Amino acid sequence: MTIGAKVGAAKMVRMFFLLFSLFAAANCDQLSILYSPKSLEFRGHSRLDVQSISDVFGASLGYSVAHPTEWDGLTVKDPFNMANGAMVLVVEGIETLKLEGAHAYELYGGSGSEMIGELVQKSADHNGVSFEVDLKDSSDSFTTPLGTVQPDDEEVEPHYLKPKTNKADSDFLRQVSFVNGLADLLVTSTDDNIPAVHIVRVSLEALLAAHEPTSPAVAEARKLLSNALTELKTAAEKAFDGSVVVGLITSTEAPLARSKRQAETPKETNEYNFAQKYDSNYPVIFNIVLWFSVVIVFSLLAISIAIATMDPGRDSIIYRMTSTRMKKEN
Repeated sequence: MTIGAKVGAAKMVRMFFLLFSLFAAANCDQLSILYSPKSLEFRGHSRLDVQSISDVFGASLGYSVAHPTEWDGLTVKDPFNMANGAMVLVVEGIETLKLEGAHAYELYGGSGSEMIGELVQKSADHNGVSFEVDLKDSSDSFTTPLGTVQPDDEEVEPHYLKPKTNKADSDFLRQVSFVNGLADLLVTSTDDNIPAVHIVRVSLEALLAAHEPTSPAVAEARKLLSNALTELKTAAEKAFDGSVVVGLITSTEAPLARSKRQAETPKETNEYNFAQKYDSNYPVIFNIVLWFSVVIVFSLLAISIAIATMDPGRDSIIYRMTSTRMKKEN
């Protein structure tokens, strides 16, 4: 093989690898932060393990993190003013949904739609009120701690979707109406016991199966859903007075039937033999334990030497505590 042929083959391999990487990146789950209070800062675009999704929202609410991670996308700027609520919107069937002002992170390691359910359990462990609703399974209405939400079929007037002749279009518009109804309920609610965690699931799988991905109907469905989610985000901000984290999870993978934590994915080989990364509190804890141990050891040694060399005379406390007094007869 000539040198030119080798170079051409190498270019083809690199191009194939680049296309494969782009295809894999376009078909993975995604977490988008739509709103966060000033005490929290979401930055960067580093990848996030799906097992840590509930920990990200839990840490935003001030909960302890059960599974430490090296993800640096969240920074707590004010630990005394954490978020009071979390609104998580899960859209199944699409890989991404662009919303204004969203900060996106790529997810890996499984289905993000499945792992977010652990956040409800975290809230329950901290005596928080929470609810999770799958709008795909809701028929006429669904009940929340704030009240009952009913869809308004005349609220949305589509141009390309045909709800009267296509059941998939009708079911999707019903879900959008549910989202709008939940937004209205949050805005008008005066209850102080607003649920700390809201998880709302929307599915576009049936709609995408009934239409071409590039059809005007799908484009209209994306726009209607984006507008509804934006209104729900605004309603959550007003309900919590800005002290809320609003996130969006887009997932193309079907959720698992069982809810169990997946096995940890094997880490990449440490090619350059880097040292293990410790927590920022490690030096402080290490010094406290070290010098406390040194003080204890020398204190015990000094006490032992003092007792061993004590004069067992009548003036010592040992003689006074152990000697018996003789009785005198008058």
